[in-house]
Amino acid sequence: MRFVDIALLKFPVGWQGRADKALADLRNEIVAAEVAAHAAGQDPVPARKTAIAVGLNRPGRQHIWGELKPHLSALSMEKCWYSESLNPTSDKNVDHFRPKGRVEEDPTHEGYWWLAFTSRNFRYASQWCNQRRVDGGTSGGKSDHFPLLGNGVRAIREGDDLELEDPELLDPTDPDDWKLLTFLPDGYPTPAKPEGTAEHARAVKSIEIYHLHCKPLVNGRVAVAGTIKRIVQNLERLRPRIDDLQIRAFYKTLHIELLRAIHPDSEYSSAARAYARAEIYKVEGGHQIKRDWLEEILN
Repeated sequence: MRFVDIALLKFPVGWQGRADKALADLRNEIVAAEVAAHAAGQDPVPARKTAIAVGLNRPGRQHIWGELKPHLSALSMEKCWYSESLNPTSDKNVDHFRPKGRVEEDPTHEGYWWLAFTSRNFRYASQWCNQRRVDGGTSGGKSDHFPLLGNGVRAIREGDDLELEDPELLDPTDPDDWKLLTFLPDGYPTPAKPEGTAEHARAVKSIEIYHLHCKPLVNGRVAVAGTIKRIVQNLERLRPRIDDLQIRAFYKTLHIELLRAIHPDSEYSSAARAYARAEIYKVEGGHQIKRDWLEEILN
């Protein structure tokens, strides 16, 4: 995961007007269903839920968030916002961070339908992270999950204060959340903060829900770890001979390769940075030795 600045999102001509109209029409349909249920002496709650489900599933309305998929993709160089995977063999989805039609953690919730056409609620996600899947002993996929921390107060209706919710899931559009994950040499994600903290709990839940521990993602990070180790070892081998102009040119090529690997636009860049920082210290002859030159590059 890396920070994605959703404020930079570009919109097709007329998109906001179409989104506003879709929401206004959906509101009217919900109200009409509720009124009809009351008039028939029926429970309005199921009527509202049916109107929401039918309204959100209209192809013309689904097209509204679908229109933004290429623009959301452009913000992350086509990477999934949750996993940083390009995963070219899998379709990407426009995920609603706050689920639009139902909430897994609260069966009575109608879903955050009023945010269905709000661009700041959209996240660009691979199917591995967004859809429920089982993979070799792991399971995950965000689907309709949206857990809150213990002190969070869930928004139930349009107009409720979203700031009181305190989401448990890490959000790639939050500039601090991506830092709460780090990665082990075997490719598995792990919390960056100590056990017993809210930050640790959020990372654990996000790894599970976003399926960040599934085998394809783990394998991708393992490959990155190997690349980083190779680059660092070659840089270290060349440093003593850097006065040789040919050696210096090769050294600079490797230096650039390392900088590209940890650049936010690169696939698994957050893992690459974690692996590179882990190489700052090495054990040699039973002693821990610091690679000051590598720390300088990474800083």
